[in-house]
Amino acid sequence: MLVWAAGQDVFELLEKVKEKHHNPRLQEASIAVAFQDSKPFVRGRFNWGKTTKFSPSVKVWQDTKYDFLITLCGDSWDSILVGDQREALLDLHLECCQVEYVPEMKNENGKSKPAKDKWGRIIYTEEIKIDDNGDPKWKIEPLDLHIFQLNVGRYGCWCQDLLDFQSALVRTTKKVIDWKQEEPPEITEDINFA
Repeated sequence: MLVWAAGQDVFELLEKVKEKHHNPRLQEASIAVAFQDSKPFVRGRFNWGKTTKFSPSVKVWQDTKYDFLITLCGDSWDSILVGDQREALLDLHLECCQVEYVPEMKNENGKSKPAKDKWGRIIYTEEIKIDDNGDPKWKIEPLDLHIFQLNVGRYGCWCQDLLDFQSALVRTTKKVIDWKQEEPPEITEDINFA
């Protein structure tokens, strides 16, 4: 499969989006963008592309030490997406680029253990974990509902798959029971997710 580096215009747009929505978290992150010759739709669904993290052994061979690689479908970028949709797609992938944080610790029976919330999830501080070289420890989050929620919160439903998901939510809103309440929430008909 043919893969090529994105042009300067794409890197400039990436930096604009990164600065607007992802700093200071990604301030020190170096991110490469590539396009590949792949299908814009897979099984009738939009090809979102993928985000990967460069391993330390790969970084040894790089002139510019990139932390992440965003790989996008070239045909989608050139023929399907326009303006804000391109920005939204880059934002979606930047949301997958994450830094590891130091967990909040508590003393339990004389031992230091990570603090947890009432659901058993670890609570983190704002302190970034650092590796042996003094660089931030990076990680990749999967493209899940949380990532899409953050992206749609900034850009709205910017492609057909997201519009289809919005329609499904609107159709089924009356069936949803708020898991935090005993009684179903009152539903209004004027729901706007965009």
